[in-house]
Amino acid sequence: MKFFDTVTRAAATGLAAAAVTSALATDKILSGFPGARLRLLRTSDMHDPPKYSTSHFHVPLKHVSNAHEHPRTGADLALGFAQRQLGDGFGYTNVTVANKYGTSFAIDVSFNNHTMPLIVDSGSSDTWAVSSDFDCVDWMGTSFDQVTCGFGSPFPGAFNEVVKNQHFFIQYGSGEQISGPLGKIDVTVAGITVQDQEVALANLTYWNGNNYTAGLVGLAYPSLTSAYYGSDQTSGSDANQISYNPLFTEMMNQGLIDQPIWSIAINRNSSDGVIAFGGIVDSPTLWEAPVGWTDIIITDIISTRPETSYKPSFYTIIPDGLLYGQSMNTAKYPYIIDTGTTLMYLPPQLAEAVNAAFDPPASYVWMYGGYFTSCDAVPPRFAVEIGEEQFWVNPIDMIFRSFQDPITGLCQTAIASGGSGPYILGSTFLQNTVTVFDVGKQVMAFYSRPYY
Repeated sequence: MKFFDTVTRAAATGLAAAAVTSALATDKILSGFPGARLRLLRTSDMHDPPKYSTSHFHVPLKHVSNAHEHPRTGADLALGFAQRQLGDGFGYTNVTVANKYGTSFAIDVSFNNHTMPLIVDSGSSDTWAVSSDFDCVDWMGTSFDQVTCGFGSPFPGAFNEVVKNQHFFIQYGSGEQISGPLGKIDVTVAGITVQDQEVALANLTYWNGNNYTAGLVGLAYPSLTSAYYGSDQTSGSDANQISYNPLFTEMMNQGLIDQPIWSIAINRNSSDGVIAFGGIVDSPTLWEAPVGWTDIIITDIISTRPETSYKPSFYTIIPDGLLYGQSMNTAKYPYIIDTGTTLMYLPPQLAEAVNAAFDPPASYVWMYGGYFTSCDAVPPRFAVEIGEEQFWVNPIDMIFRSFQDPITGLCQTAIASGGSGPYILGSTFLQNTVTVFDVGKQVMAFYSRPYY
C-alpha cells in the first residue's frame, strides 16, 4: 500500500488518541493532492489560532552527537521502509549522513526515582532504558563487552510489575536492535510522575551509543508502540503487535497536565532548549510572534500495521507550501514533524530545485545520499508556509557544516530527497520555531522565532 493511499484528519474528541474511530466522518478529495482522501473527523471547525498557557512542567534539552550511521527514529525508519517496499532506489542511503553526523536531544527521565538521560523522539512511541544486566549481542549472535554498545549508566532497578507474555523488540536499519521485557514503572519527567507507566528494560541489545544516554522516550501515538505477544525476545511480527498507552498518553489519562499538549524549542549549537508538558514553552518573544496552525492527519505509512491507516501515528501535517528563492511550491504533501531527524526530506523534484538554488548549486552525491555544495555557499531563502504563515529557516541552518566530504571538501545541505515519502521536517526546521503538539485539538501550532 502506498504512502499516499489514505490521508485522514485526526479527531479532536477526548484526550485519548485511540478514540478517533468513534467520531462521525465525512470524506472529500484533497485538492492538489492526487489520489488522497481527507476524512473530516472533527465535529466543529476552528477559525482562530488555538490559545495556550505556559507550562510549569518543563525540562532542559541537551544536544548529544549521534554515533550511528543509520536511522533510529520512527519517522526515519518509516521513510526507509516505505522506499524499500516501493522499490525506490533511495532506501536508507537518504538518511545515513543526517543521522551519523547529526544531533539528538536528551532529557532527564527518572524510573522509580533513578534519573537517566534519554533521547527524546517525537517520531516513536516507546519509552525504554537499558538494564544493568544487559547483554551486548549483534544480530549474528556475537557477544561483546557492555562498553561496546556505548550506553550511559543503565537502570539498576526492576519493574513494579511485569507485563506477562509480552516483550519489546525493535530493529534498526544499521543492524542495531533492542529487546527486553515490558513492565510497569513510575516514570518522572519535568516534575510529572506517571504511575505504573508501561516501559521496556532492554536486556538484549546491539547499539552504537554515545556513552551518555541510556535509552529513549517516545512521544508519538499508541499505534507506533513496539510491544509483541510472546516471550521470544529475538523477533517481533506485526501480526503479534499490541498497542499500549505510551508516556504522554498516560500523562493525559491520569489527569497530570492542564492542557493535552506538549511543546518544544530547540536551540542551535548549544545545550539550551526546552521541552514542556501541559502547556507552551515560555519565551520572551513568543507572544508577539506570528503563529500558524494546521491539523494533524492520519497517514497510512506503515502498510504492515493496518491500525495506522485509521488511527494517529506520527505527528503529520500538510503545509500550504514551501518557498525557496523567488519560487513557491504549493503541492500538498504530508510531512512528519520529527525531533529525532536532523535534515528536511522533501519530494525529489522539490529537493532538486531547492538545492539547485544554492550559489554555487548543490549536487547529489550517491555515496552519501545527500546534496553537497561549497561550505561557504549562499543558500536560497527558504520557508515552510503553515496556516498562511511563513516560517523562514535561518541561512545558517541550510548548510550542514559538521559533515564535510574529506575528498572534495564540500558540505552537505539541509535539504535531502525523501524519495516516495514519507517526507520529514527535522530539527533544522524546528530550531527556527516553537512547536506545539496539541493532541487534544489534534492540531500543530508553530510560533516563529527571530534569527539567533
